[in-house]
Amino acid sequence: IHLLPTPTPHRSLEMEDLAGAIRDLAALSTRLLLQLSGDGEKRNLAISPLSIHSVVVLLAAGATGDTLDQIVSFLGLSGGAAHAALASEVATLVFGRDAGVEPHIRCAVGVWVESSLRLRPAYADKVASEFKAAVRAMPFRENVEEARVEINRWFEDKTEGFIKDLMPEGHLDATLTALVIGNLLYMRGTWLDPFDPEYTLDGDFFLADADGSRVRVPFMKSTNDQCISCHPGFKVLQLHYESKVGAGGNHRFSMHIYLPDERDGLQALLREISSSGTAEFVARCVPAARGVEVGNLRIPKFKVSSKMDARDVLQGLGLELPFRFTHDWSEMIELAEPEPPLRVQNVLHECVVEVDEDGTMAAAATEADCDVGFSLYGEEPARVDFVADHPFLFLLRDADFYSSG
Repeated sequence: IHLLPTPTPHRSLEMEDLAGAIRDLAALSTRLLLQLSGDGEKRNLAISPLSIHSVVVLLAAGATGDTLDQIVSFLGLSGGAAHAALASEVATLVFGRDAGVEPHIRCAVGVWVESSLRLRPAYADKVASEFKAAVRAMPFRENVEEARVEINRWFEDKTEGFIKDLMPEGHLDATLTALVIGNLLYMRGTWLDPFDPEYTLDGDFFLADADGSRVRVPFMKSTNDQCISCHPGFKVLQLHYESKVGAGGNHRFSMHIYLPDERDGLQALLREISSSGTAEFVARCVPAARGVEVGNLRIPKFKVSSKMDARDVLQGLGLELPFRFTHDWSEMIELAEPEPPLRVQNVLHECVVEVDEDGTMAAAATEADCDVGFSLYGEEPARVDFVADHPFLFLLRDADFYSSG
């Protein structure tokens, strides 16, 4: 689930910086996918780089020194200020949407601090005003399990029940947990051209195995013209969501499905996307608005769910210092003198995407908790087939984000 904006030229320096941050975020998306898919484990995978990005940016807002420098380097060449502006722009965009705007999109940010401690006023003001974060005191020391359940309920309620029990029992430590930072995204979109359930039939989906393994899954079918672009080695299908415009709703969202020609071609496609520059690759492969005649169109009806400890993934991509005890978090939280060091202990990430004949429902959540260093007690052909019966890549894209100016 990635509401991937389109980077386009803008006159003002600020908008150029935002476009650069968007390109960085697109590149981060591919880096995360390559890191996760390179472990040899065969599984369906759903992630939200946008949710992870939000939490990393909130961490950067309270970091200093080498830790801040490494976070900014990890985010990309545009710099920390550009990424903070991007995260703020996304939050403002989502919060500015009317209730009746379609697709329905929700973004929320939460910061929970141990009730006996205080956030630095500048940090508290920044996360609330720029990132629309709800800041709350939480009795981690007195009742850590009650605090965990309450935070989990926040994620569950705001994702319409898609994200449940993000943090497992025992995840937080009554004596060490000082702070929890969370982000969630939720989307409910209806296809502009829905599929007819009467034509949904089971068929073989081929796995990326040498022995040609397959599983039976329901396939949605359509004979209507479709937005498809064909490229050497792969095709791209664009499925538009219904759009009801209101305040904050002048955005066109769509799902893009990248289908390799070869059944085992997904990993090679990911590498091509990465080497070409993710944002540029995506923009270059957007199908033309005029639909093409379709011969055979089959898209699996599916629900994909992934939950992971993203700490190892982030460390594998070079983000290491935030997970070591350091005093570089002094701009985030007030601690008694002599101030103990802090570190990010865990980064949990969960993403759920459900696609059916009507549309898409998706949710993602990311949580980072910080521990103190000691106990707190001190381009189209004439006709195209598009049969997604083997591994493919999909993303959710906003065609109009930053397209004016």
